[in-house]
Amino acid sequence: MINLFDNQQINQAKAACTYALPLTFNGLTIRVLADHPAILDHLEVYYAGLTASGLLPKEVHTLDQPELPVWLLDQQADTSGREWTAVTRAKTSALGLKEAYVDTPQGRWIHKVRTGMVLFQSLTAPAAIGELNKHSSQAINFINNQFLNHHQRHGYLLGHASAFDIDGNVTAIAASSGGGKSTLMLKALETAKARFLSNDRILFKPENDQVSVIGVAKHPRVNPGTLINSPRLSDILPTEERDRFTGMPKSQLWDIEQKYDVLIPNAYGEGKTALSGTLKHLILLDWALDATAPTALSSVDIPQTPEALDGLRKSPGPFFQHVDGRFPAEQAQSAKVYAEHLASVEVLRLTGAIDFERAIALLQAKGIL
Repeated sequence: MINLFDNQQINQAKAACTYALPLTFNGLTIRVLADHPAILDHLEVYYAGLTASGLLPKEVHTLDQPELPVWLLDQQADTSGREWTAVTRAKTSALGLKEAYVDTPQGRWIHKVRTGMVLFQSLTAPAAIGELNKHSSQAINFINNQFLNHHQRHGYLLGHASAFDIDGNVTAIAASSGGGKSTLMLKALETAKARFLSNDRILFKPENDQVSVIGVAKHPRVNPGTLINSPRLSDILPTEERDRFTGMPKSQLWDIEQKYDVLIPNAYGEGKTALSGTLKHLILLDWALDATAPTALSSVDIPQTPEALDGLRKSPGPFFQHVDGRFPAEQAQSAKVYAEHLASVEVLRLTGAIDFERAIALLQAKGIL
């Protein structure tokens, strides 16, 4: 068991990380170092099709870009001896405390209370300790947080949205959690030209009279309702689960929180992912299960109603660290800042009843799909 606050023990554990996997992201290379190879095998499969290594021309890979090591230690961590500060969340959970942290001169330890994983956020030496293979999604999130930090330090704003790309033009879909943004994005992927860009987070900033947008390398994690209503994806559910959810009332199915990974290359084939593009459209989901009005698509005047962007706003979270090492208070930028970043983007709203097929038809009629 590693004492988190004993630098000698930490350094000894890192020295045992003899297995390495380079991940070439858009603008940042992360060199993952592990003390056991199994987690790297999993990461290599997971990130296939989501990183620059597999999507960009070979000459792009030789471009000089920053490289950051990330250590993965498949060991138990001793979290005693310090007082941990709870990470506050906007929505409380019946499962209790999710995260707590301790700040040190070297960086921040973040304890994932429910899984026992402990993550060290640092500008130069981030590390994850715990049962990595059992909780591989947390290792993936931690790696992706380094990518998010890098681009936020370079002026990109974090958005809570899914996104798809068509010929370099990106449409983002924003809503609160459970609002249907992943389902609508996956429906869009059924069209021939649409490619997956991001499931739950985007990074964007205005550049040269347009808005550059970058996706986050994480496959969609969706609830059973998304899968059961898609002939392409329903087989992801185990047979007994598929039988249980088939025929369940829509309102009941909508409320089930039980996540499944949709690996884009497996489900949609090769060539269905993108890394970045130009943000052209933002779709705000303002519909409801119990609405009686038909699904409708309308324009939104963001300069006049910036509060409409609340579903897009996202706090950088406890992992975000400024270039000088400071950890800011967890608070999203104002709706006004988001509106300023979206000055050249067409913003639309879907209202009325939740109807994904009609929503796709409306987007096609608008020329977005």
